[in-house]
Amino acid sequence: MSTLLLAAMLVCAQTKIAPNMKKGMKKVYVTEATIGAPSNPSTTITAETVYEVVDATPDGYILDVYVTDVKTNAKDAESRIYSLATEMLKDVHTKYLTDKDGKVTQILNAEEGKKHISEMLDNVLAEVPQLDKAKADEIKKQLTGEVNDKSLLESMHISTSPLTLNGKTISTGTEEEYNTEQGIKMKRTYTVVDKSKIQSSATINMNADDMKKMVSGLVEKLLPNQSGNLMDMFGSLIGNLKIDASESADYTFQKDGWIKSITSEMSYSVMGTSFKMNQKVSLK
Repeated sequence: MSTLLLAAMLVCAQTKIAPNMKKGMKKVYVTEATIGAPSNPSTTITAETVYEVVDATPDGYILDVYVTDVKTNAKDAESRIYSLATEMLKDVHTKYLTDKDGKVTQILNAEEGKKHISEMLDNVLAEVPQLDKAKADEIKKQLTGEVNDKSLLESMHISTSPLTLNGKTISTGTEEEYNTEQGIKMKRTYTVVDKSKIQSSATINMNADDMKKMVSGLVEKLLPNQSGNLMDMFGSLIGNLKIDASESADYTFQKDGWIKSITSEMSYSVMGTSFKMNQKVSLK
C-alpha cells in the first residue's frame, strides 16, 4: 500500500511548463555568474538579457533574445577568457521559434550566431601568443565547421536558462540524457518541490576512452596530416584525461509560468584541476 501511495503521489506531482505568451510581452533577466579555480581570484560577470515575444505564429511564437548590458571584474588575460563569450553577446539578437508551450524548436537567425561565434574565436585565439595567424585561422576554420543549426539548438536545450524547461512535463524522478555532436554526455534528473519550484541535478562524466575519442576526432579535423604522430606523442597524457562535472539548480516560477529565478551551482574537474561556477538569474 505504501508503495502504491508513493507511486500515486509521484504521478500527481508533475508539472507542465508552458509560460503564457503573447505578442509584445517582454521579460528582462539579470544574470550574475561567479567562476574560477579555488586557488585563483574569482571572476564575476553580470549581464542583463531581454526575452521579447515579437510575433505569434499559427503554431507558437517568435522570441527575440538579446543581452543589453555586461559588467565584469576580469582584469587579466586568464580571467578575460571567462567573460569574453558573454561580452561578445552584447547587442546580439537571437530569434527563436517556439511551439505553443514555449519550447524552442528552431533558431531563425542561426547564420548570425555563427558569425558572432567566429568573431569570438578570433578574440580567444588572439590571446594565445604561440599561434601565428595562419595556424589560428586554420583552427578557427575547423572549429566553426563544428557549428551548425543542430549544434546551436542542442547547446540551447542543455543550457540552464529561462527557456530550458519550456514544453516539458516534469515529475519527480524525470530523467533526460544528452549526447552532443561534440561527444559530450550529460544526464539531468528533476525533482518537483511544488507548483512554483523545480530542482534539477545534472552530471557530465567522460572517462579516458570518451575523452580519447573526442580529442582524436578534434585533432584529426584540425591537423589531419599530423594526427597520428600527435596521438602517439600525447597518448599517455590523454589516457589520464577525464572530465567530471555536476550541476544543481533551483527554478522558481511566476503565476504566468515564466521563470522568476534560477539559482545554480556547477563544479567540474579536468585532470585534477577543479573549477566552480555559481549563477543566479533573476527576473527584473
